[in-house]
Amino acid sequence: MEVVSSKSMAIIGYGDIGAACAKIAKNGFGMKVWGIKRNPNDCSDLYRSYCDEVVGNDQYDRIVKEADFIVGVLPKVSDTEDFFNMETTFSKMKKTAVFMNIGRGPTVQEEDLIKALKEGMIGGAVLDVFKKEPLEPENELWSLPNVLLTPHCAQ
Repeated sequence: MEVVSSKSMAIIGYGDIGAACAKIAKNGFGMKVWGIKRNPNDCSDLYRSYCDEVVGNDQYDRIVKEADFIVGVLPKVSDTEDFFNMETTFSKMKKTAVFMNIGRGPTVQEEDLIKALKEGMIGGAVLDVFKKEPLEPENELWSLPNVLLTPHCAQ
């Protein structure tokens, strides 16, 4: 069995919510934590203290390849629609890595995520938000054994 303190977390969209996640992961569990922020220079010293490194989008590929947990906390804006997809994220993750989305549902290309989960390209997913809420009963995410769904209540 592995302990979480030996794991790493990448928080994509490192703002207030991302910093709250980082604080728990770093200070509570002793994890290695990266924050990815469009403009890393706009990060306060306090928020920076919750991470081992706060980087810009130019470091995205490097971090996604290394992290054990990828946490999406992106807002819903035109630049972030389907941001997490096969090309940008799922094909680059470790086979054991877990994708988590607590930001906005439209930031994830759900068909790509389902394919990555079914084909064992990634280890699993924890999803609190979806493109269409509530998640429709026929959505395949309900039946995948490597998925944990929460009803838009993660904190």
